[in-house]
Amino acid sequence: MAIISVINQKGGVAKTTTSLNVAASWAKQGKNVLLIDLDPQASATRSIFGDQDFDKTIYDVIINRVTPEETVVRSENFGIDVIPSEIMLSGVDIQIAAHFGRERVLKKKLESIKKKYDAILIDCPPSLGLLTINALMASRDIVIPICPEYFSAKGIDLILETLKNLQTGLGHRVGVRGIVITRYKDRKIAREVIEKIKAEYGVRIFDEYIPDNIAVEEAHHQHLPVVTYSPESRASQAYMTLSSELWENEK
Repeated sequence: MAIISVINQKGGVAKTTTSLNVAASWAKQGKNVLLIDLDPQASATRSIFGDQDFDKTIYDVIINRVTPEETVVRSENFGIDVIPSEIMLSGVDIQIAAHFGRERVLKKKLESIKKKYDAILIDCPPSLGLLTINALMASRDIVIPICPEYFSAKGIDLILETLKNLQTGLGHRVGVRGIVITRYKDRKIAREVIEKIKAEYGVRIFDEYIPDNIAVEEAHHQHLPVVTYSPESRASQAYMTLSSELWENEK
């Protein structure tokens, strides 16, 4: 059973899009998947459910002693279970800062539910605060989506340094399953950035690049994964191939 965090502290790198479509692709391949929206912006929640409100969210799991089972909502459109997010989550770092074991709150909460799923994907906030640390402490691996632009590679150093600090300071090792190239356009600068990442970091870059494709945005507006909305599109085919690459470690 895999718990994987999708992480990048830089916004605009298709982090949520990748979380949503990998989860939906795994579901189409017969996997039982839980997606946890850990971003206070609740982009994944809104992409799946629109403006629907929820009585209980991941905020209640972390703060109000609610069990994860009480917050799970089924999405038939995506074929997955979801623990939704809300704006109240933006204050969690301060609320749990003084708690003993504050880095492991989410890890402990997921113990009761994790065996019910083949995979749990955590869509992290675009920061490296306590929420993201909780996600990392609960995870076995991370996936890093980046757009191949000059400044996009800068954050990889900080992510890898955070993983080292978790191992030395808290005794938890998190693997890097790989880097996902998103919003790809076949341009010289994109190719140069990808080659630079390969040379400098020694981290796997998945073979399947996710193209910059209008079908992805259209799918969001229809509250559908692109693999359902436009299965013949380049983005849909790329996410299906990527999801298979991501699953290789589970075999």
